[in-house]
Amino acid sequence: MKSYKAVFIDFGNTLVGFNPAFYEKVYQVLRDNGYDFDLRRVFRAYIKAMALQHFPNENGHNPVDIREFIYNLGIYPNQELIRALSKADVRDGEAFIYDDAIDFLETLKSMELKIILVSNASPRVQKLLDDFNLRKYFDALVLSYEVKAVKPNPKIFSYAIMMGGYPAIHIGDIYELDYVGAKRSYLDAILLDRYDFYPDIKEDKVRDLKEAKNILIKLMEE
Repeated sequence: MKSYKAVFIDFGNTLVGFNPAFYEKVYQVLRDNGYDFDLRRVFRAYIKAMALQHFPNENGHNPVDIREFIYNLGIYPNQELIRALSKADVRDGEAFIYDDAIDFLETLKSMELKIILVSNASPRVQKLLDDFNLRKYFDALVLSYEVKAVKPNPKIFSYAIMMGGYPAIHIGDIYELDYVGAKRSYLDAILLDRYDFYPDIKEDKVRDLKEAKNILIKLMEE
């Protein structure tokens, strides 16, 4: 039986999605400039560059070195493409809540676990928590723009541990930030791969929060 004291949960593309998502905007900029990569490749290349950063920009997000991103795609870094990507507004679009989010959070509440939001987020997250009536589920919020650290930096998880306790498990949608960051902090972790961006990852992976919920229930009962 796992004696978790808390569950740490990511926000974007875990509980709440965006249309379009930031990586879809990056994908479109590439297409507009004549580069036809599949969405998974764009996502993985962008996240690989993002994961090199451990401290947030002024908005609370991971800074991304555009040249590093282009290098990860394996293309020549021409200045026109660099300018287009640098000028593009790649912030997430209109928000929506995933169908499985409320049931997942309600189940965690019924298990009497502390629920800590751990998110690389801008101040916009505060409004979204209220818009979707999610604030009531969380015992604490650990937000990058407030703590001045972004996942995968263990510092952001250390704040969550202070607020929620240890041992704990973290659930999020980005392997390089959520899963690796949690493991570096000696936490258990589950990767939420809603869009099959990580076919190469075989362990500790789920496709939705219903599956994550069932795993947590089993872990707590074993």
